[in-house]
Amino acid sequence: MVLVDIHGSCLSRNIFNVDKDTDILVNNYISRSNIVSSMMPPADINTKREELLFFDSEYSHRCLRNGIEKNTVPMLLNSIAEFLVIDFFDLCQPVAVYRNTTFPTYDYSFYNTAAYKNEPDQFQSINFLEIPTCLWYGYIDIYWKKMIGKFGDNIVLVRVSCFNNYITSNKEINPTPPNLLAFGNEIYNSALFELENYIIEKYNPYVLDVSKYFIADEDYESDVTPVHFEENYNISSWSLMKDIILNKPKQRYYDNLRPKIFAQLLERPVADRDFEFLWKERGGFVSCDLLDSISLEFTSEEIIENRKWLATLYHKTDRIYLSNHLRDKNVEISLINDFINGIDMSEANNYFKPQFINRLKEKQSYLNQPVGHLVEEYLEALDKGDLRWIQMLSCLSILLPDDQGIIYNQLQYHMAIDNKIMASKLKQRLDSPPVSV
Repeated sequence: MVLVDIHGSCLSRNIFNVDKDTDILVNNYISRSNIVSSMMPPADINTKREELLFFDSEYSHRCLRNGIEKNTVPMLLNSIAEFLVIDFFDLCQPVAVYRNTTFPTYDYSFYNTAAYKNEPDQFQSINFLEIPTCLWYGYIDIYWKKMIGKFGDNIVLVRVSCFNNYITSNKEINPTPPNLLAFGNEIYNSALFELENYIIEKYNPYVLDVSKYFIADEDYESDVTPVHFEENYNISSWSLMKDIILNKPKQRYYDNLRPKIFAQLLERPVADRDFEFLWKERGGFVSCDLLDSISLEFTSEEIIENRKWLATLYHKTDRIYLSNHLRDKNVEISLINDFINGIDMSEANNYFKPQFINRLKEKQSYLNQPVGHLVEEYLEALDKGDLRWIQMLSCLSILLPDDQGIIYNQLQYHMAIDNKIMASKLKQRLDSPPVSV
């Protein structure tokens, strides 16, 4: 049994609710405990559980006391857990400022206590994401170094991407109710992104970065706070988290979706106008190299119009995805051939579909060539300015997924076409400055 501590929010905790029949167990869940405040001195303040308004529970009061007494870091340093999972969502909320310290207010419930009401002038409020980073990044560094000393390489950072919209029970996209934005808000995404990049570049933790593809769904979670995402967020994250914790892989950054999950996102039961908004804000092809590179050649309008048909293709490639763990390219190519040869041409009833199928067949011809010959063809096409090099490069990334030169050339291409999602993904796969093939 692998024990895991969580210092973060439901964004991380809910991942571990997907599968109870597992060799992974949550040891400590420390929420509403702002990491910056956790590194500051304790405050001499008394509170009672029954003062916490809607949060009158032993757990809620314990979380508030942890923030006031600064129990979080000692608890983690004395833990028997092997892994630590962290997210920065709690930084979205302001903290109370009192004398020489700050502390989180457990969703503002502290302001109903006698300690606050008896001397409100002694308290101020501040949001760290709204002040210069030079004033508080140092606390983050101290915290992170302590956690590395305790957990070593076994730290997982769950990236936060709030979204101020949700899918209603009527399958429409509505803005998040204003009262819920007090707990988290996409206006802080840029500051969170900057902080996360700082940590990733400096400390190289494992990274789970899939929240950026999802939206809250009222049918799944009635509390549509901007990080209470649809069920597929938890399912996708759990699959990746389980692999990290049980296998401790060399790869450190994870932002891909399983084809089956991506297909279900394409199938979201919303009107095309709402899907267009979702696709613009939370979309991107990050699931299957075989299909993604072709999909990127078409306009958003063409993708939206044909999204249900595309979803059927992504569903069918899930079998190829599941075979990847075998690390047998012959098996993978055989499955790709079966998939492409099995596409029903009678469904190609508009301009988009035969174009897409023809591109797939072109990739099939490249994938069935000897790798050395394809490399030569690629270099020749690149030298002549023959645009077929783009498809050849995509095929080489399937045949040679860990080749640093191939990854580097892919990165240059996606930066040139301003595909930020793919460029970010590829940057994380580079081990060192490579030599181009």
